[in-house]
Amino acid sequence: MKFEIEQKDSYAILALKTDRLDSKVAPDLKSQIILLANSSDQNDLIVDLESVNFADSSGLSALLMAHRMYRDSDRTLVLCGLQERISKLLEISQLDDIFVTSKNRDGALEYINQTEE
Repeated sequence: MKFEIEQKDSYAILALKTDRLDSKVAPDLKSQIILLANSSDQNDLIVDLESVNFADSSGLSALLMAHRMYRDSDRTLVLCGLQERISKLLEISQLDDIFVTSKNRDGALEYINQTEE
């Protein structure tokens, strides 16, 4: 499995367990995000990209789809654990202002808890 899902009361954590977010991984990631987004149990989503060192356009597309799904349903999506290459890719693609990012899971959880208050 290329990712691991932790489900909590009001959020889920989707952690990628691969170093590449590319056309081989993106379709499965999209499917999992759709399942999580359509789950009535989960409000918010943290996508942990700590192990990801490379992403291509299909990987970015999966993340953008997640962003749209969660934004359109007034829920929070946070990307955490971004490696420098992924952060630069978001910046070059001018997507760094679109996503909420955090250095780690603790920061992502703190952000989610602040938005719930």
